[in-house]
Amino acid sequence: MSSRKVRGDAGEAAYAQFREADGCKVLPLSPSLPGADLCILDGFGHMEIVEVKTWDRPLNPDEIQKAMVKLLAHRDMMPGVWKRRTSVMILHVIRNPDAVGTDGWDFREVWRFP
Repeated sequence: MSSRKVRGDAGEAAYAQFREADGCKVLPLSPSLPGADLCILDGFGHMEIVEVKTWDRPLNPDEIQKAMVKLLAHRDMMPGVWKRRTSVMILHVIRNPDAVGTDGWDFREVWRFP
């Protein structure tokens, strides 16, 4: 397994653990659903489909655009009742030993719809 894959899996796991601590149910989507890593269900009937990027460098606009298109396509496949309750998000996860309350990870929302 490549070091990029290991780092990516660690970032996804850290965010999943962070959201589960808030009372959410987190379901892994990758590799079954390309372009989406996690499905997060909160206690209010809302769902998020999240693409997690655990990269040391900033995301460039082309990478963000490609991820946006994939996430919106996943959301558009849903029936209307689900679509209204679903957000899609790109999350940049960065290892930061100084981060407080997140076990050394920073979670930065890059883009969300709606």
